[in-house]
Amino acid sequence: MVQPTMREKRRYIYFKIELGRNLTETEARDEIYRAILSFAGEFGFSKASPKLIEFRDNSGVLLCSNAETQKVKAALALVGRIKGEEGCIRVLRVSGMMCKLR
Repeated sequence: MVQPTMREKRRYIYFKIELGRNLTETEARDEIYRAILSFAGEFGFSKASPKLIEFRDNSGVLLCSNAETQKVKAALALVGRIKGEEGCIRVLRVSGMMCKLR
């Protein structure tokens, strides 16, 4: 078992995708992972270790490493096209606890 001090700290990012239509969870995950991968590269993606926790009505919660939170936020902010349409991803809130996002 890993001691609590050795565990990697995580952050929850609450975001909203602004697009003319609703995306499925798979489409959203693909777009988010593609954005992080293109901005941070493979090494940065593995350090950030993003995971889409929840997605509904074009908004969701992304879990990532505390040390890479700023890079993940920057990657999401740089998205200009989603599935060939004009759109963006807005980061609404960042928290260390899921219950404090709402």
